Amino acid sequence: MMAVPIKTTPTAIEPGVPVELFRTHIWGGGIDTQQGRNYDVAPDGRFLVNVTLDDGATPITLIQNWNPEAKK
Repeated sequence: MMAVPIKTTPTAIEPGVPVELFRTHIWGGGIDTQQGRNYDVAPDGRFLVNVTLDDGATPITLIQNWNPEAKK
């Protein structure tokens, strides 16, 4: 997560040098077009970031040829 100081004048906006706040595992800038942002900032400036609790593989269940309309 990065921060950039911004200086404004009546005629210009001057971005400063980006500074790393902390490391995250947010890929693609934190925006997922299907699910929205992967983080939020509270009014007091604290961050809420989705993180992976462990790197262990999690099994998934794959259902193939499912047709819920077949029983209707």
